[in-house]
Amino acid sequence: MKRNSLWRDTLSILVLAGVAAVASNALAGPERKLHWVGNFQEIAGPPKPPPPTPTEGAAVTPAPALGGRDFPPHPSKAWVEVSGDDVAALHARGDILFIDARRTSVYRTGHIAGSRSMAIWESDVDDKVKALFAEGRDQSAPVVVYCSGGECEDSHMLSEKLYKVGFDNVLVYKDGFPDWEKRGLAVTKGDTP
Repeated sequence: MKRNSLWRDTLSILVLAGVAAVASNALAGPERKLHWVGNFQEIAGPPKPPPPTPTEGAAVTPAPALGGRDFPPHPSKAWVEVSGDDVAALHARGDILFIDARRTSVYRTGHIAGSRSMAIWESDVDDKVKALFAEGRDQSAPVVVYCSGGECEDSHMLSEKLYKVGFDNVLVYKDGFPDWEKRGLAVTKGDTP
C-alpha cells in the first residue's frame, strides 16, 4: 500500500513542479524568458552594433517607401505585423523574401507564389534557418513571414528564430494565407516556390 502512495506523491510533485516552471516562464520578462523552440546563439555570433548615427550635414538615405509606407529595420523587435495591403505591395515588388511557416503538407496544397517553406513545427526548421543565414542575405532587408492568420502563432515563432540569427526586418502577415486567398492574389501549389 505504501508503495502506491509513494509513486502517487512523487508523480504529484513532478506535475506541480512542471506547472510551476511553465507559469514562471510565462510571467518572466523578455530578458529572462526561456525559449522553448531552438536557440541560435551559436550561429548568430556577436550582436550587431547599432547603425551609426548620421553626422551633421551628412545625407541620409531613406528606406524604400511602399505605397507611402516605409519598412525600416527594427533591431529592437523580432517582428512587426503588417496588413494584407502592405504584403500585396511588397509581393508586387518582386524582390522581397516570403516565408511560409505552416506545415510542409499544407504548403504543398497552396502557398503565396514565390514563398519558401520553413515549417516551424518540423524537425528541419533549424537547418533551414541556418541555411538562410548562410546565404549571406542583407539582414536588414524586409522578410515577410506568414501562416494561417487569426490565432495562428507559427509566423511569430519563426520570426523569433530569424531575429535570433540577425534578421532585423521581419514582417509578420497578421491575416496570413487565408487573407491572401480572399484577395485573389497569386497562389502556387507543390513543393517549389
